[in-house]
Amino acid sequence: MTQKIGLKAVIGIAITLIIVSLSLYCWRRHSEPSTAASAGPGDAGQAIIENSSPVVRVKTVPLNYGRMNETLTTHGIVEPLPSTIETYNVTYECLVASVLVTGGEVVNPGDLLLRINPSPDTQLLLEQVQNELESARLEEELLNDRIKLQLSTKQDMVPVQLRISLAEKRLSSFKERGVESMKEIRAASAGIVYFIGAQPGQTLPAGTNLLQLAHEDQIIVRLGVESEDVNRLQKGQLVKLKPILAPDSKSIEGIIQTVTRQVDPSTRLVSVLVKPISNDGLLLNDYIEGKIIISSGNALLAPREAILPDGGGQSLFTVREGHAVKHVVEIGLETSGKMEIISKELKEGDPVVVLGNYELSDGMLVLEERKP
Repeated sequence: MTQKIGLKAVIGIAITLIIVSLSLYCWRRHSEPSTAASAGPGDAGQAIIENSSPVVRVKTVPLNYGRMNETLTTHGIVEPLPSTIETYNVTYECLVASVLVTGGEVVNPGDLLLRINPSPDTQLLLEQVQNELESARLEEELLNDRIKLQLSTKQDMVPVQLRISLAEKRLSSFKERGVESMKEIRAASAGIVYFIGAQPGQTLPAGTNLLQLAHEDQIIVRLGVESEDVNRLQKGQLVKLKPILAPDSKSIEGIIQTVTRQVDPSTRLVSVLVKPISNDGLLLNDYIEGKIIISSGNALLAPREAILPDGGGQSLFTVREGHAVKHVVEIGLETSGKMEIISKELKEGDPVVVLGNYELSDGMLVLEERKP
């Protein structure tokens, strides 16, 4: 009997404890709102933060207006001005004896460039002209003797004299062109060896381009642009030029001289010729990056890190009354660090989130730290 009474007492105590615990829990749940309402402003904000969704710490910067340039980036190569290239050739078939310069070498006036000899066929032609002249002169002597003996007339002398005159002119032409012996070709002015079309031992036809010299201060940059961009370019536009293989070098300014109206069949691009204001740092055949400013204006700018991809578009977050506000925006012009924002919702001075924005959703509570 004593054991049964003890067991019942234990069960009763346990039930009583459970009821008391439930009562205390319910009392606390009902008393919390009144506590928050009776607390001061700081305590109320803390109570709201503790009992709401997670809070994200973010950093913001104000949107501002700034100058934005639309730039067209192109690529090309450094070339000599075609009108200033000096071309060396000969007007007879020749045999190259020696080439004394290399491509890219700087030469001075009078420097020896190459030596050539007349080819065997050219020497044979020279001998034929010499023999023809000797034959015509011999015939003239014989004809003079016949005229003295009245066996011929002066009229018979006319064709012979024509043959002599023609042979003399041909022989004089050969001599003026240096066909009689080895010819030395020397630089007429200072320049850079741009092209060599001769190799020792080669037999080259008359008129072959043996060698070309380019003037160091007469160069141009040939840039290639897409056909759709041609109408946005015009003579006199400013271009920033920089060698691709020397990215740390300073940009060189240039001016568009010519916008061609023809598509290059090999590159499928339209050539734009740019005259550098200074030739410092530019080498012939060097690859060049050109940046052409095609428009400029004021725009609402946001840091690039504020822009988020959003289902094929872009969006950003601002902060309003402690909450994140999402804005779907359009992007206009871009630079390395700034982007033009196109939106009717945003204005200058709005705090845009640049750090912590990947964790945000629309309406989320935030703790904001503003950058100047």
